Amino acid sequence: MQDQNCGLTIAVETLGCKVNQYETSYFLEVLKQAGYRPVPFRERADIYIIHSCAVTAKAGFQTRQLLRRARRANPDAMVVAAGCYAQLEGNRIADERLATHILGNPGKFNLLEWLNRPGSFEQPCIALDRAPRSCSEFEILPISRMHTGRTRAMLKIQDGCDSFCSYCVVPHVRGRSRSLPAGLVQAQMKELTGAGYQEIVLTGIHLGKWGKDLDPPLSLSHLLEKMNSNHHPARLRLSSLEPEECDSGLLSVISSAAWICRHFHIPLQSGDPEILARMRRPYSPQYYAELVAQIHADFPDAAIGTDVLTGFPGESEKQFENTLKFIEALPLSYLHVFPFSPRPGASAARFPGRIQGRELKRRAAVLQALGRRKKRAFREKFIGERLEVLIETEIQSGLWDGLSNNYIRVLFPANEGSFPGKLAWVKATGFRNDNLEGTPF
Repeated sequence: MQDQNCGLTIAVETLGCKVNQYETSYFLEVLKQAGYRPVPFRERADIYIIHSCAVTAKAGFQTRQLLRRARRANPDAMVVAAGCYAQLEGNRIADERLATHILGNPGKFNLLEWLNRPGSFEQPCIALDRAPRSCSEFEILPISRMHTGRTRAMLKIQDGCDSFCSYCVVPHVRGRSRSLPAGLVQAQMKELTGAGYQEIVLTGIHLGKWGKDLDPPLSLSHLLEKMNSNHHPARLRLSSLEPEECDSGLLSVISSAAWICRHFHIPLQSGDPEILARMRRPYSPQYYAELVAQIHADFPDAAIGTDVLTGFPGESEKQFENTLKFIEALPLSYLHVFPFSPRPGASAARFPGRIQGRELKRRAAVLQALGRRKKRAFREKFIGERLEVLIETEIQSGLWDGLSNNYIRVLFPANEGSFPGKLAWVKATGFRNDNLEGTPF
């Protein structure tokens, strides 16, 4: 295999979540071992892989754009559409002749095998015959390091979702919830910390469900307790957690473990009880508000972020205002705002009363403005304070940016010991444009 592929160039572009980023790193490790030579996606390559996302219509549009760009860059190249959007809309990709290979989520893990099979834009090689929800075991994807140029390491420990929120297609394209066994989580943590990573992000499609499918069933709290006892040298960040999974046990474990970042991302989606119910979200606005208040009381310096979905079918102006006022009253640090877009296979795609056009854009813009105010107010609290920052990028000569323990991006001048991936202490001194800046010490 090594000799056969020696010299073949391969370009990979990833859309979507941190799980996709981790899986892309696995693909690149396997491809390098097989003799392929990675190049930037903007360069001419022999093979292009677009690792796709299907959460929004915009992500699907971006996937098709990238497929077209790859075909234009090298009409003779192999062009692979892989992942969630390929799983959801593989027939559309084939009909529009955008890819030579279309690999759904189960099929993409046999990437090397599919690359050795012929395919054309007129008759693509298609791996969509295995339904994601038939997959009951976690696909073990060990990596020695991140191959996507990131200073933070992602570690995928969970995949799939069983919640079936009415707006979401993820359970259909990612399959049922399944977990990486605790021993393998520990082994991968050791591998990544041994490679020098100072921050590792635990990630999953529904992270809080980790362990529920294992025998015997375990909890994320159990996993974190076990990690804490091993005194890993890196700091740990948790990706998104659902509200009902941030229970007292989990919060207690985080409180006792200084190496776990003070950063909580807890999706809200709507502050209106009727809309939440129609979304099939299993909590009330009151429950969410009490949870955020408790986290803020227990972790006063923590970043607390959320996702908000606006323009859900039938959302009245009053219900939108309910969400706006609800969020204004909460000690949130930032918002991720998503305008509703109907997804094939999600029940809300058939709901009447869809909000569209200017009104949808207006609602999204109002929420985004609120998010900017929240973000600024949170960062202002730390002027004059010391922040532990993971150095990431030299944005211009002598000026670096990095990410604090509590999810604040900070600009600071370089010193002799500055390099990507190192933890440094920075004293926040003020703002440069809209960015917090500081001085290292």
